[in-house]
Amino acid sequence: MTQVEPQFHSRRFFLTATSVAAVLQFGCAKDALETDANIQRASKTFKMGERASVGLLTYSVLESTYFTQLGDQGKVRLAEKRFLVIRLSITNGGGKEAEIPLFRLVDNQGVETPELQEAEFLSGWFGIIRKVGPTMTEEGRILFDVTPKNYKLEVSDGGETGKEQLAFIEIPMDFDTAEPIPAAGQGIPSAPAAQK
Repeated sequence: MTQVEPQFHSRRFFLTATSVAAVLQFGCAKDALETDANIQRASKTFKMGERASVGLLTYSVLESTYFTQLGDQGKVRLAEKRFLVIRLSITNGGGKEAEIPLFRLVDNQGVETPELQEAEFLSGWFGIIRKVGPTMTEEGRILFDVTPKNYKLEVSDGGETGKEQLAFIEIPMDFDTAEPIPAAGQGIPSAPAAQK
């Protein structure tokens, strides 16, 4: 009997180890499938300036500019890294109002950075609650605080989280020496007047 017990224990250990390995492998396979599904849903990539259609919504990134600070002299906001201001338009080609979720940037390593949710100081800011009426086009700015490099802006059809259609718009790194955008209500910087 003493010889049977060690075999029983080693067999039970083998079965337990095999079960744990199977569960871990299934979990990894499930994660890989979810990642593959996300990649398939977000397989469309557009260049900045192109019209990026996702479902009934069409996005167009008009410009992107990095700033170290934003606002006017009385209300200057300093970036932790750099402010990336993206000006874009959104067209709703559907027959009902569409809600636009907050945006995310994705770098080449897949690291995601969410849009800043408190940017009242940014002139032309889209705001937190965004709705685009049927057959309407809205234009505005969104704000990120990121390290300057190449990114992709993730856009969606506004569908249910996890089931929405996704696409990317390339945001290449580009430095601009423009003056900081004034605080909300102060207007957009205008081109300097021609000298006579």
